[in-house]
Amino acid sequence: MVKPQLIINADGYGLTAGTNRAIEECIRFGTVRSVSVNVNFPEAEETSPLIRRYPWLSVGCHLNPVVGRPVLPEDRVRSLLGPDGEFWYRQFDRKFILGHIDLGELRAELFAQVERCRELSGENFTHVDCHMAKHRLPRFYPLFLDASRFSRVHRVRTHKYLVVSGERGRLGSAVRYYLRHPYRLGVQAWNMWLREKARHAGLSMPDRRVAVAPSRGCVSISLAAWTNLLRRLPSGLSEFVVHPGYGDAHLRRVSGYVGERDSEREILLSVAFKNILDSTVRLSSYHDIPLKEQGGKPWLQ
Repeated sequence: MVKPQLIINADGYGLTAGTNRAIEECIRFGTVRSVSVNVNFPEAEETSPLIRRYPWLSVGCHLNPVVGRPVLPEDRVRSLLGPDGEFWYRQFDRKFILGHIDLGELRAELFAQVERCRELSGENFTHVDCHMAKHRLPRFYPLFLDASRFSRVHRVRTHKYLVVSGERGRLGSAVRYYLRHPYRLGVQAWNMWLREKARHAGLSMPDRRVAVAPSRGCVSISLAAWTNLLRRLPSGLSEFVVHPGYGDAHLRRVSGYVGERDSEREILLSVAFKNILDSTVRLSSYHDIPLKEQGGKPWLQ
């Protein structure tokens, strides 16, 4: 029987020293073969040495105009920054929706981050995604597609989701999930539209992104939930996005997702999870996604 392929992509490399350490531990242990890098943080400098230690690694640019300092000089991206010279972070959505962020400055910063990722990762640069999925905002997504095509790696994270709960029966659990969260149907429709735009732009993606939804008696970050996810994977190539880290003071300053990173790290470094992973899937990376013939055009010139 052919095993389904799974990319376990660790987001947030470069965010903090503790995040770097946790992700490399997972790479060394054999549960992660792909990472996405926040190139606008000083700790992103460790990307090149990381690749020398693991030359098969696939590396993505985790576009981030949300938290930290910009790659470009402050005077070139003034609308993206608060008085402290850092991105707006928790005010980003409001600033963007109200039109306070200059799209030309945002585009320039995204392109600069792509170039920085190319400098750090060279031929290991395989894909583009976005911190906190902010690129899904209207008016942001065309810029994201333009930056992705500018990257010349022509691979991005998909917006087709398979959400698995801890309940038995895939169809029944999906129905119950959407009955409890009806707004997710609108989100799914929006995601389908984004996916079609990416396809039209000539970008390649995994077949789906998989995630775990909490359900009765099952939390989303647990060995049981992640084991259930692995055993329910359909054929083809899926991506599972993880965020291992160490919940230190530095991380708390730049992220609201802290304790969960400790829990994810512990699962990814557990022998039980590694054994189930090895027996149920073929661990892959973005290197394994074939490219399309490039016929699309950037949205913006």
